Amino acid sequence: MNATPLPLVSSAPTWIGPAALAVAGLAAPFAMVDYQLIFVAEILIWGLFALSFGLVYGFGGMLSFAQALYFGAGCYGFNLATFKYALGTWGALASGVAAAMLFAIPTGYIATRVRQHHFLIVTVILSVLTSAVLTSGHWRWIAGPYVTRSLPFVPAVPLGPFEFSFGDEIVAYYFTIALVALAVALAWRVVSSPFGRALRAIGDNEQRSALIGLNVNFLRWMMFVFAAGVAGLAGTLYTLLARYTNLEFFEWTYSGKAVVAAILGGASSLAGPFAGMAFYLVMAEHLSRYFQQFTIVFGVLLLIVIRFTPDGLYVTVARRLREELNRRLRGGPTL
Repeated sequence: MNATPLPLVSSAPTWIGPAALAVAGLAAPFAMVDYQLIFVAEILIWGLFALSFGLVYGFGGMLSFAQALYFGAGCYGFNLATFKYALGTWGALASGVAAAMLFAIPTGYIATRVRQHHFLIVTVILSVLTSAVLTSGHWRWIAGPYVTRSLPFVPAVPLGPFEFSFGDEIVAYYFTIALVALAVALAWRVVSSPFGRALRAIGDNEQRSALIGLNVNFLRWMMFVFAAGVAGLAGTLYTLLARYTNLEFFEWTYSGKAVVAAILGGASSLAGPFAGMAFYLVMAEHLSRYFQQFTIVFGVLLLIVIRFTPDGLYVTVARRLREELNRRLRGGPTL
C-alpha cells in the first residue's frame, strides 16, 4: 500500500530575507562603532541610487546613464530649499525629491521615445549637457557660489515635540535606514502592481504589449519619473549625511557606479542593487590601498558576471538558496 504523499511546498517563505535584514539593521548600532555606522548608511544611500537604475533597467528595460542627473537634482533641490527658502529638513527632503521628478518629466519624455542604444546615447547626452550648463557659472542660484557647497550647520530632524540632531551618528543611521526602507517598500508596491507587471510585459515583448493595448511610451515614462524620485531621495539623504554637495554628482560617470552595482547584484531584484553596491564600496575601500586604478578590477569582474551569471550575483545565489530550501521542505535530496 502506498503511503500518502506529503503536500509539496511551492515556495519558501518570502518574508525571511526582509525580516533578517530588518533585525540586522536595527541591531547594527550595538555591534558597530560610529564611523562604521556612517559607512553602512552610505552603502544604503548609494544602494538606493543603484536601485533607481535597477527600476528603469531591470523592470523597465531601459539602460539609463541619466540617474546621476536626478541624484544631483535631489542634492541641489535640498540646497535650494535650505538656503533660498529656509525650509526645514522635511521640507528640504520633499523639495529634493520633487526637483528630481520634475526634472525627469521633460528629460524622461525625450529619452523614452527612443529605443535600445539610442536610449543610452540620449541619456548620456542629457547628462553631459546638464553638467555643462550648471558648471558654466550662469546658474549660481542653484549651484551656489562654488562648485562644492557645504552645509554650515548640523541638520536636525523634528519629530513632533522632539528634535534629533544629525550630529549623532546613531540618529543619522536610523533616519537613513528608515527612509531607505520606506523607499524600497514603495518600490516593491510599484513593481508588484499591475503597472509593474505591464512594464515586465513590455520588457519581454514590446510589440505584443502594444498590440494588447498597453501605452508603451507612457508606461516607460512613468517608471522613468518614479525612478528619478528614488534617485532624488538618495541625493537628499546623501546631502544630509555628508553635509555637502558637488556639481560632479550630475556627471554621467556617477551613473556608471549605479550601473555596475546593479548589474553585479542583479538589476531585476530590489535587493540586488544594494548587495552589488555593498560589494562595490567594500571592495573599493580595500583595493584602493593596493591599486591606484582599482576600477579595472571591477571592469574585469563585471565582464565575468555578465558572461556566467547574467542575472547578477545576488539574484543567482538567492535563487539557488530558495531552490535548496524548497527541496529540503519537500524532503528531497540535498545538494
